[in-house]
Amino acid sequence: MLFELLVSLSMNQKPEASEKLSVCKLAPSRLEKNICSYKYKIRTNSETCQDFYNQGLGYLYSYVWMEAARSFETALKHDPDCLMAHVGLAKALDRWGKRKEGVEVLKKAQRLELTADPREKFFLQAAFLEYGVGDKLPTAGEARTKATVDLIDQAISQYEDDQELWFTRAQIACNYRTFGGNANSAPFYKALIRLNPNHPGANHELVHFHEGQQRPALGWPYAEGYLNSSSGIPHAQHMQAHLATRLGKWQKTSDRSSKALELELDYHKAMSVKPAEDHQFAHHVQTLLLSLTHDGRFQQAQKLDNTRPDKNKPSIAWFRLQLARHDWNAAETEARRFLKTDKATAYYLLTVLELQKDNTAGALPFLESMQQLWASSKKDKQLEYRIWEIQGRWLCQQGSLEAGLKLLRKAVERSKNDYSHHSWGNGSYFMEIWGLEALRGQKYDEAEEAFLEALAHDPGSTRAALGMKLLCEQNGRTAEAGDYFKLAKKSWAKADDGVLEKELESIRIYTLKSTPSQ
Repeated sequence: MLFELLVSLSMNQKPEASEKLSVCKLAPSRLEKNICSYKYKIRTNSETCQDFYNQGLGYLYSYVWMEAARSFETALKHDPDCLMAHVGLAKALDRWGKRKEGVEVLKKAQRLELTADPREKFFLQAAFLEYGVGDKLPTAGEARTKATVDLIDQAISQYEDDQELWFTRAQIACNYRTFGGNANSAPFYKALIRLNPNHPGANHELVHFHEGQQRPALGWPYAEGYLNSSSGIPHAQHMQAHLATRLGKWQKTSDRSSKALELELDYHKAMSVKPAEDHQFAHHVQTLLLSLTHDGRFQQAQKLDNTRPDKNKPSIAWFRLQLARHDWNAAETEARRFLKTDKATAYYLLTVLELQKDNTAGALPFLESMQQLWASSKKDKQLEYRIWEIQGRWLCQQGSLEAGLKLLRKAVERSKNDYSHHSWGNGSYFMEIWGLEALRGQKYDEAEEAFLEALAHDPGSTRAALGMKLLCEQNGRTAEAGDYFKLAKKSWAKADDGVLEKELESIRIYTLKSTPSQ
């Protein structure tokens, strides 16, 4: 089990010391089994070089730049004249933030141009153009890009089924942007998918592309294709979460993100990599924390503290977990950590905490501080949402129900089509709050609208399902109340024992409290 291994895996045992590679300054790579199924035949007499090259491509297409560089340079130890390993190493170093070193690798590869395989020569010459290596190159900018396009188009006309040529062409179309490209590159990635439905690079980029286009459902097949190709790489297990949290596929997000973390911790131990050296690790942990919290798996989420890579940084996701657990002290501690770096977030979270405790008097000082910041700020969208939320909740709890619900409705209406707000399972957040305050104020029609909107935007909204159960009970709709409780149980099928009943009781107590209407 992942969470039984967290402590032991965090105590990284260093592998035996070995001579470091000269360019990337890392110990040589080792061949891993079943990390990526993709293979691309290159010109080399060394099977080991070929294997390390294939491994480097798998890491390169998963943005694991450090391991891609390590694999490509290890390939060169087995065949120093392997042209494609030189090109791969240069690209990996560049993406890793070591462009200067990558350029030097290509300069050393110039000696291979005269004797290169005709197909591979296209890749080398394209790399020369990209990195400005060699004499008589077009000046940087449009002329050089056009020269590269002409070169690769010529290559594709001769080798139309070469997958790496198509990938290179897609990268040129978006000026080598690494995250999803744009509408100019997408057709080339999709052409590559027709050649190989499981090409890891094309699938990965198309997940990001459809995420950026705000069409997550269209991107889902590519998330599956990416995972099918690279199931042994943590990022492939994680990547589907970019879409799944918008599509209600929470169980997949939690389970696959758990697998990503398990693989990553194992990788840290095996390769003697510190979490800080793994630029994807913090994001993967944060994503898992959000999904476990959403699914009521609080004990598992809490154990992530054993491996939390950013303990020195305050975290809204960590605050949300403590709030969901009703651990008020831990939530307050996390909220106050923002006071040194982000007072607006600190005051907002502290207000949310006191309102969750139904303590309007305790919330007032923080709310007033937020209002002062609002008056003097540039009034960005996030701050606007926050001020509407906490003012609306405070007014409802004070008895100014109509005024409070009006602000909460405003937040809901504004956020309905705000794709960035819906990121990472946030889509039903304001709707749940609106529904709870309306139910507490016995505005049953409005509460039902709010809860049903929440379930429409997030079918896994357990709190909305529980709110509907209580609303139906209070209005004599017994059968419907049972159906909504079944829905809540389904959403929290893997939740900790007893947390669903505890959450239901908490909502029941909160919504049955009466506040004097003004």
